[in-house]
Parts: sequence; structure tokens; C-alpha cells
Amino acid sequence: MLAAAASAQKAAPNVGKPADLSAINRRGIEAHLSFLASDALEGRQAGQRGGRVAAEYIKAVLSEAGISPFYDSYLQPFEAYSPAREKGKEFQVQPDSVARYKQARYHRRLPLQNVIGYIEGQRKDEYVLIGAHYDHLGVDPLLVGDQIYNGADDNAASVAVVLQVAKAIAAAGKKPLRSIIFALWDGEEVNYLGSEYFAASFAPPAAAIKAYINLDMVGREGALPTFYPKFVLPPEASQPFAHDSKVYVLHSDSLARFARRLPDEIAAQKLNLTPQYGLIIPASHGSDDLSFTQRGIPALWFFTGLHPDYHTPADDLSGINWDKLVGIARLTQFSLWELAN
Repeated sequence: MLAAAASAQKAAPNVGKPADLSAINRRGIEAHLSFLASDALEGRQAGQRGGRVAAEYIKAVLSEAGISPFYDSYLQPFEAYSPAREKGKEFQVQPDSVARYKQARYHRRLPLQNVIGYIEGQRKDEYVLIGAHYDHLGVDPLLVGDQIYNGADDNAASVAVVLQVAKAIAAAGKKPLRSIIFALWDGEEVNYLGSEYFAASFAPPAAAIKAYINLDMVGREGALPTFYPKFVLPPEASQPFAHDSKVYVLHSDSLARFARRLPDEIAAQKLNLTPQYGLIIPASHGSDDLSFTQRGIPALWFFTGLHPDYHTPADDLSGINWDKLVGIARLTQFSLWELAN
């Protein structure tokens, strides 16, 4: 990976850094996050009104930033199917499963849409992908008290980061070596549906995607869940850190050397972040990286851990660590540009 990156830099000596990382700031991130996690969006449930409003907002932000649509439109509509509710089967987007479920007398259909933009690179048919799911859990009218699952950390914070990074890179006006795809997924909370549909229907060979950066829950402080077998922490992960500086840098084995370079950038930019490393085991569950690692695509996942407000109505703006979120956004921009070049 490092050798390839060095070769790429020689091939494109004028690429440089996309912009001063100070272009990533709290004001921009907070504007996106405050809207996406507002009560007006009703928890952004996949297939429901709030989710559709979120998709339209994301589309408008990408368009205003000068990011081109990857397809004919920014929206990538698709449908997921499952058998009737009593069958207890998950929604699926794989063609074989969809065809089988449609044959049943009773089946369910869930209309969804990803939002996909991109910046064309000098190598048009090589891609680096960055993604975050924008859907959450919606509204539970049976709850006593607050009934809206706003999902500020899960995953409006990550969407705000992707949008701010996209805007900063586009504003710099520098063409990367590889094309960059900005993907905001629908249906992650259902069954990783949006990223799975995109990966399964991606027209070029999967090998054309050189790396995938995943953001999921990056706005608070939390713990790495022990019940996820995909996370294997090396000894340095036990080093002491300030409670509010920890960020899990979870990576495929082939991106290990790249991931270990990040502390140098953290120090250079004076970011208050302490990376804690973990190894992603391909094809195991956790987030949208699954859709890519199971196809042999290297992944890097920034994550700040699970907390007591996870998947509750208490996951709202009051819990967001804004300084940490800005730092992760700047680290994400650096990582994306490096992998694209």
C-alpha cells in the first residue's frame, strides 16, 4: 500500500494536500448534524418520511458543494424484500433472495435510496470510497416520554463529517489521482441494505475500489464491544489515553501500515485524538464495512465506541463531543486524500 501510494505521488506530483484542514470546522459540522438529528426528521427511519427528507438534504448539500452525481442522479433508489412478518426473515437486496421472496403469496417491500456523489480522478476507473449510513430507528409511539430516536451519534455525526469533508475537498479544486466516491447509505439499521446493494450492483470489478473508509458512531465516548469478534486489539491499544480523545481505528490487515501512520498526522495537526487500533476480520458483522470486506476490498473504520444512549431516544445533540468530532473529520479528510493518491 505504501509503495503504491509513493508511486502514485510520483505519477501526479501536483496533487498535494486537498486543502488546509482548518476548512473542517465545528460550524459546518454542527449545521448538518443539528438538522439531521432534529425531531423534524422523526428518527430518519429507512423507507419513512424522515429518511426521505434526510436523503433530499444530503443530495442538496452535495450539489451545492459542486460534487457530481455518481449515477445519472444523486439518488440510487432500490428495493428490499422479505417474507411476511411472521416468517421472521431479514430484508434482503440480493437478487436470488428477492426473486424467491417475491414468489411467496405474502411478502414485504421496502423502498430505499442511497445518496452517491463523486469527484473524478486522473485515473477515472480507480476508486476510493467513503461512506456513512444516514438512516436510524425512527419513532416508537408506544414509548413513555421521548419517542424519537434522533440518532445524533448513530449516525448523523458521521454523515455530517462526510458532507464537510466532501465540501472541503471539492472547494480545494485539486483533482485526486483516483476518483473519490462519497456514499450515504440507507437501510444500515435494517440489514446493511444500502451498502450491500451498492457493492453488489457496482458495475466495474470490485477490485476497482482500492479502499473503503467507513464512519459509524464518531461523535461521543464509548467502549469497544467485546461481543464483536471482528475487533482484535493489539497491545498498544491498552495504552493510557484521555477519556475524550479515544478513537478506534479499525482496519483491514492490508491497511495496517497506513493506519499506523495516522499518529504522525494527528501530531502534526495538533488533534486531540488517541488512536486505538483494531483488526477487521473480513465478512463479520458490525457496520457497512461488511459489504466491502466480504468482497476483498480493504476497509478503514473510524469509531468511538458504544455508550449507554446507543439505540435509545437519549442519543441526541447534548451528548456530542464537538471538538473530538472536528478532529475525527480532519483525520478523515487526510486519510481519504492519502488513499486516493
